[in-house]
Amino acid sequence: MTQKFSISLPDDLYEEVKVMAEQSGTTVSGFLADLAQQRADADRASRERLARLIAKDRAVDPEGYDQRKDDIRRRMHAAQQAAAAKKADVA
Repeated sequence: MTQKFSISLPDDLYEEVKVMAEQSGTTVSGFLADLAQQRADADRASRERLARLIAKDRAVDPEGYDQRKDDIRRRMHAAQQAAAAKKADVA
């Protein structure tokens, strides 16, 4: 199944994309779909690599892994709170 949607691009960017699509032998839609697929594939590969590294790290040092995981969670929570406070100050 193919979903249709509309995007807006500045004229100069659209013209660049149109030229690149023509050089690739495809349409603007096909060109953008290919770029989106490449990005999705790269993201999936990155997540899979991260999962392998985490599994390896956990296997080598299970106790240290749990401590690092807790530390990262604390840091992320603190960063989210700081961002929310900063956003509230701006508003």
